Amino acid sequence: MYQGKYSYINAPSVYTDPETKIYWQQITGQVFLISHGKIYRSEFSEGKFKLTYLLEYRDIDKDISGAMFYDDTTHQLYIGSSINGLKILSLSDFSVSRKSLPYQDEVCYAAVPYGDHSVLTQEGIKYSRGSSEKIYSAPQSYDKRYVLEDNSGNLVYRENNSIHIRNKNSGLTKYDSISFKGKEIDGLYKSGGLYMASLVSGQQSDLYIFKHDHFKEIEKIIPCKDNIDAVLRYNKDLLYLGSGGGIYVFSLSRNQVVKLIGKGLPVKQIIRTKDGNVWFTTYNRGIFLIRDQKAIKIPSDKNDFLANAHYLLEDQNSNLWISSDNGLFKVNKNTLLQYIKDPKEVLTYYRYTKKDGFLNNEFNGSANPCAHELKNGEFVFPSMGGFVFFTPENVKTYYPKSKSIYLERAKVKGKMIQLTDKLFLECGYKNAELYIDIPYYSDLENIYLQAKFSDSEDSPWVNIKNDKIFRLANMEPGNYTLLVRFLSSETGKFFYKTIPVEVEAYFYQTLLFKILIAGIAIFIVLVIVQMRTNFLRLKNKVLENILVHKDKELLETNNKLKNESDYQKKLVESISHDITTPVKFIALLSQELNQSVDLKTQKKYFDSIYKTSEQLYKFTLSLKEYTELYKQGNTTDEEYSIYDLIETKKLLFEEIAARKNTFIYNFCDHQLNTKLNKNILLAVFHNIIDNAVKNTSDGEITITSASIGSHIEISIMDTGSGMSDEQRIYYSELFKKKGSEHMIFKNYGLGLHMVVQLMLKINSEMTFHKNPLKGTIIKILIKI
Repeated sequence: MYQGKYSYINAPSVYTDPETKIYWQQITGQVFLISHGKIYRSEFSEGKFKLTYLLEYRDIDKDISGAMFYDDTTHQLYIGSSINGLKILSLSDFSVSRKSLPYQDEVCYAAVPYGDHSVLTQEGIKYSRGSSEKIYSAPQSYDKRYVLEDNSGNLVYRENNSIHIRNKNSGLTKYDSISFKGKEIDGLYKSGGLYMASLVSGQQSDLYIFKHDHFKEIEKIIPCKDNIDAVLRYNKDLLYLGSGGGIYVFSLSRNQVVKLIGKGLPVKQIIRTKDGNVWFTTYNRGIFLIRDQKAIKIPSDKNDFLANAHYLLEDQNSNLWISSDNGLFKVNKNTLLQYIKDPKEVLTYYRYTKKDGFLNNEFNGSANPCAHELKNGEFVFPSMGGFVFFTPENVKTYYPKSKSIYLERAKVKGKMIQLTDKLFLECGYKNAELYIDIPYYSDLENIYLQAKFSDSEDSPWVNIKNDKIFRLANMEPGNYTLLVRFLSSETGKFFYKTIPVEVEAYFYQTLLFKILIAGIAIFIVLVIVQMRTNFLRLKNKVLENILVHKDKELLETNNKLKNESDYQKKLVESISHDITTPVKFIALLSQELNQSVDLKTQKKYFDSIYKTSEQLYKFTLSLKEYTELYKQGNTTDEEYSIYDLIETKKLLFEEIAARKNTFIYNFCDHQLNTKLNKNILLAVFHNIIDNAVKNTSDGEITITSASIGSHIEISIMDTGSGMSDEQRIYYSELFKKKGSEHMIFKNYGLGLHMVVQLMLKINSEMTFHKNPLKGTIIKILIKI
């Protein structure tokens, strides 16, 4: 019925099928027919019905309850349901053909064109758009990488290390087999009218060129350094041989390799496009263009999926379609060549994936041939899930419309905020998220959505992920301009949008604060200069006073130097004094040894000389420390046993005392320790024991120790001639004069004078007593 009048029109049977449901969307004016899960769009034009098949969706009866809309631009069908929400179904421009045989995989490699719209594999399966058919019976093959058609239309392929030739006249049911004894067939190639095979024997690889398509007649054998993986006849004379080490250029007329292109590159395929340019793909090294006999690297996509590209075909619009391990890529050849010549702008690729209708993103390329352009204009690429058919001119690319980008939402401190003209971030924020809204339902990576701060020329573009969020973290206070861009067309044109970003500063980060700090700094500098001036004036006055007293100080210094010189002289005399007794004793023993004839007596003398010499040697090792006693500290971190220190000196003088029939006894407490300077104590003990040995004959020297309150008392008692009363009083008085520089030494020997000074240095004392029996008792009082 049209304008109130009935009429009868011929229409497809689906219109009159009782199972068909008609859905009329009055708002958009669209009419849909739903029959057995298949969805059609119905249009009435020029008095006729036009029925367009959209897709098959078996759950349509359950999901549709609200609305339906078809977008002609994006080829997407929107189905609304009050229960299940909104579903968006994308119509695919690609068709994947599978053999769908039980217990067989769908992995596809090489095939040959078969008719105008099909390809044929060596397994005898013909693949067409959306269907497959078995042409002849053949077992499932696991060697599907090489197949070609000879001049007679026979099917030639590699199977079980043989060349099989299926006869066209027999309907491809009969075949002949050719093998090469002792050699493995590595590949079959057809290029520029030449039929070739690469054969391997051990480490040797050869390329066999057959006489036309007679595979039993070998016309030429080309020895090769590497295995051959691809062959292209460049012209009548030159062959491009792709290998794991690059492309060898072989001259047929000169019968030798004349050039190596792309040395070290593992070549996968070599392709010549319609303009005569030669390209080659590699294993994980990308795509290269051969120009002037040199390999030029083609820029990869932003994810570097094209590093393992397989093959490329050129359509009527000069677009290159490139298969890879992760999707099918499209790029305009002229744009690509221009970028190679002048790489200014970004080179963009459009990538098709499973979202666009593939069953698997992984295509196959280690085969020959591995892509076809059929007579009906369709392209065919083998994949891990079947053969992918498509007509390049019908495959659309989708880009957002210009200005269809909205920067209106952000999340700051976990809260969503609406933006008007700029993004304001309070001071102290840590993370913020800017939401980039674009009405775009295809793969976001194809529009190269990127953002950066335009305030700096060196600022890099940041790729926006699928969540369409740009994150701002820990930015310095200030005003910025955020620039967002996306690809809006196939020509490589970008659309740009900006939004101001202000990061609030703390007070101490503001310009006013910085000016205030600068003023304070200047004030401080002026104060310092004034103080310095006053200081210099005061210093001048001090210098004047110093000059007045300088002569006096120089005089005092001269006196001190003289006293120091006298002390050094006396110190040398003291050292000589301390080693005189052992040396004299050794000399005496040596004289008696010379005069003795008794072996036992000689042995005794030798033993005494040895012991005394050993102890004297140990003593001389410490002479360096002996001369620096006044420079050393009073205490050390290490504790020393009083007993061990006394025992050291006892061993030195023991033999000397024995010659005078005197015995030295060490009755000091083994557990009594001190942290006082060991060298100072040894010097003190050395001098006192030395004096006791010199003045004692036929007697004994007894050394004891005790801990008394805050002191350690060490008593050295001898039974010798003893000190006079005058000497005991003199040495005792020396400890009452704490200023050693005012001491006046009497001529009683330098040894005890040095001992007195050392005891004063370590804040200790000595007392001198008369032995009730005979001799002298010297008590050393060491503060703990």
